[in-house]
Amino acid sequence: MAVNNINDISFNDRRKFAVKLIDDMLQTLTPENAINNVFNVNINMYKNVYLIGFGKASFRMYSGIRPKIINKLRYAGIIVPEDEVIGHNFTELRIYRGTHPYVSNTSVNSSIELLRPLKNLNEDDLVIVLISGGGSSLFEIPEDNVSVDDIMEISKEIMNSGGNIYDLNIIRLGLSSVKGGKLASYLYPAHVKSYIISDVFYDDLGIIASGPLVREDYSDDVQKISEKYVKNPGLRDFINKNYRKNSLDMKYYERIENIIILKNKDFVDYLYKNLDSNSVSLGSNINGDVNDVSNYLINILRNIYSVKRSGFWFVCGGETTVNVKGNGIGGRNEELCMKMLKLYNNDEQFLFLSIGTDGIDGLSPAAGGIVDNFTKIENIDDYLKNNDSYNALKPGNIIMTGRTGNNVSDIILGYYNKFNNF
Repeated sequence: MAVNNINDISFNDRRKFAVKLIDDMLQTLTPENAINNVFNVNINMYKNVYLIGFGKASFRMYSGIRPKIINKLRYAGIIVPEDEVIGHNFTELRIYRGTHPYVSNTSVNSSIELLRPLKNLNEDDLVIVLISGGGSSLFEIPEDNVSVDDIMEISKEIMNSGGNIYDLNIIRLGLSSVKGGKLASYLYPAHVKSYIISDVFYDDLGIIASGPLVREDYSDDVQKISEKYVKNPGLRDFINKNYRKNSLDMKYYERIENIIILKNKDFVDYLYKNLDSNSVSLGSNINGDVNDVSNYLINILRNIYSVKRSGFWFVCGGETTVNVKGNGIGGRNEELCMKMLKLYNNDEQFLFLSIGTDGIDGLSPAAGGIVDNFTKIENIDDYLKNNDSYNALKPGNIIMTGRTGNNVSDIILGYYNKFNNF
């Protein structure tokens, strides 16, 4: 069972159905299955096979690919979150630890050690790279004149000011010597197969884990992002002085192949296929501030109802942002649930569930939240003002999974009707 508190929050039939469907989704669309279905490389073509990985799903990705490469494997190492519990390990696998959501010296030291065995690669070697969400903070070696503290301070400013994953990673990749395609210089001249679980809307390879093996130029966006989300003038000046575009020759990319094996749309499609024929999919690229997204969703649900004139399930995915002003405990999924709860009218019958597929919503221990007509929160505005959605929703309206070892960003599942039609 993926949802640990399924009995505590499934106190009516509609909740029971929704939470059970989310639980089935998390148990079916796994990193192990995804990479096992895609990996078809003839490893006997290569003299040596090396593997590195970083991100929240790296251990489960390795577990899935291991049987197909173990006999040829010369080295395997991954970086996982420092609080991820590994129930069992493989003797050949080196597990390093990093921090999330902010980079630290722990991440940098682990990244240096991760790459150390790859210093003498040849053209007849294969390097398998397992990339998933969280990789931007878990895997990092800063550019010269850039410190871990610099990156951490800048990241906090962008995240707390409502910047999204594109804004954050476009800045981070220019301050790093291993992001924005720069990892290619460490792996040349070997052949490289990169297997990726996407946690960003639109599945931009240059943004997932800050695109370590993708040569994209986002420099035109840097000033706009910096001015909008970095409030400290000193940090803005620092970015302008130290941001480094990728200047590697294209020869470094001739033997690199990037393959997305799992994405948010796969999860949205899974849910949609398991709902009735009257259901609606709103896609997998929902993004923006929780205030804007909640207003968008409530309006589109009301418009759909005006056409259908009957109750319907809906599903969508993506990633919202929160402009953090308080010091409470919570995350974007829980806050979105509370925003939606405020917007529903008394004549509307509803259920709204939103979770982060990695199992950790913001700085809270919950994966997300679930609200419906039975959810009552006193002083809801005070909780929202303090960004304290976790304490507002617990215990009967939070979804607990712990770290899932997966990450395709956020999933929303809900039901909408009018009371005179149920």
